[in-house]
Amino acid sequence: MVPTFSDIFFSRRSHQKLCNSCFATFEVIAEPYCQTCYKPDITGSCLDCQNQAHTTLHRAIFHYNEAAKTFFQRYKFQGDFRLRGAFDQVLRDALKHAHIIPIPISDKRLNIRGFNQVTGFLTSAELTYLDVLGKQETGHQSHKTRQERLSSNNPFYLTSALKLPDKVIIFDDIYTTGTTLQHAREVIEKAGATRISTFSLFR
Repeated sequence: MVPTFSDIFFSRRSHQKLCNSCFATFEVIAEPYCQTCYKPDITGSCLDCQNQAHTTLHRAIFHYNEAAKTFFQRYKFQGDFRLRGAFDQVLRDALKHAHIIPIPISDKRLNIRGFNQVTGFLTSAELTYLDVLGKQETGHQSHKTRQERLSSNNPFYLTSALKLPDKVIIFDDIYTTGTTLQHAREVIEKAGATRISTFSLFR
């Protein structure tokens, strides 16, 4: 029997770097959820996936609840890089043996923040990844409306001529509308990967 992300989460909590009280504030996504994009409280496929004909399989672990918002306020926007290790074991179990392509941030954002929060998670978890994507500056996603995100141009481009494996997982910290991961998928698909799925810590 293949373990679910809920199984992974509850069996590994003793290995996390946050105390149990803090870690318990993160809510694991449990069934029912959309079988394509992991949107919670959906049986079968959600309307977004049906209307937009989404076929890319997405998986996530946690709901993006108030605890998650507080976490990312400290980690991403206040620059508390120590928090990068909060999900080490969960990520190791979820992404072991995978060919991981992390979502990049723009050079401008990197200079301001000092680090990429997505690769920070992977590096702390000692997971190797394929650094093949770059991103043009488009402004904060969190400041955009849902419609603005959905209609935005693709900001990603390849930074390497490296031959990609057929099967890859594109990793981001948070899934909101799915536009970011879909844009990245389009670029990676043109680079030769044929079996592409996506993964985020939060949904």
